[in-house]
Amino acid sequence: MELPTISVVTPVYNGADTVEEALESVREQDYPRLEHLVVDGGSDDGTIAILERSGVRFVSEPDRGRVHAANKGVRLTSGELVGFLNADDRYEPGALRAVGEAAAARPDAMWVTGYCRIIDGAGEEIRRPVTAWKNFLLRHWTYRLYLTQNFVSDPATFVRRRALEEAGPLEERYLISHDYDLWLRVGSRHEPLVLRRYLSSFRMVEGTLSMSGFERQFSEHAEVARLHGAGHGGAVAVNALMSRLIVAVYRALRGARRLRPR
Repeated sequence: MELPTISVVTPVYNGADTVEEALESVREQDYPRLEHLVVDGGSDDGTIAILERSGVRFVSEPDRGRVHAANKGVRLTSGELVGFLNADDRYEPGALRAVGEAAAARPDAMWVTGYCRIIDGAGEEIRRPVTAWKNFLLRHWTYRLYLTQNFVSDPATFVRRRALEEAGPLEERYLISHDYDLWLRVGSRHEPLVLRRYLSSFRMVEGTLSMSGFERQFSEHAEVARLHGAGHGGAVAVNALMSRLIVAVYRALRGARRLRPR
């Protein structure tokens, strides 16, 4: 059974604090047919020196942000499977071999996804109940269910290049929900092969878009669901309601933290 080539694209801009860990997590994968490309947006914080020391293939030039960089990386790579790993995320040991073997055994599967931990700045796992809920939903994936909320984790997802070309590039107008938009486009055509194992970790700390831009994130989620939800009005309505509720909860939690005595 011949394993497919896997291209990992890592967009980065001023990621010196975390990119080394991301690179190491790729380097340590026991996978023989791996292509890793880092697309740097012109960093000036020491990221370039780290990339040079690592020996990883990289390009560095000004760009329009993460989505533009990710699309550029797809064009500059050639692997049969494509995965996106942010500079502050990391792969679990053996993740790529698990993906490659699953894809080789199921050549009809156009994309493969699995579980993803949420970690803090120190790399410790946090928000375990959220992860458990997302894992439960992922095990029961249907397109209609996926329209209700985004439970597919981008750094734990790999797509065959021909399916990615069929769906089209990441949409730059979505600052945060570009991955949800892409996987809905792919998912409308193909059901994913779900691996019931952890493939990656997603870092969530203050200052990241997932934390500072949570209101925009869920607004984009609802918009993306409306865009791709023709014939699934109930699921789209659930997404809009869930998005409003989650934003309200986040606001309340932040307000409570501000009121705590110091």
